[in-house]
Amino acid sequence: MSWLTQQEKKVICIVLGLLVTGLAVKYYRTAHPAAAATSQLLKP
Repeated sequence: MSWLTQQEKKVICIVLGLLVTGLAVKYYRTAHPAAAATSQLLKP
């Protein structure tokens, strides 16, 4: 007995996947600051 349609389940999975991806990017960026990478790129 399922109270969600197949399309609703798919939307929930996509939203949860995007949320997890966003959190992973957030924690990656805090662990690897961009200031060090951009300063190396700007040096002649």
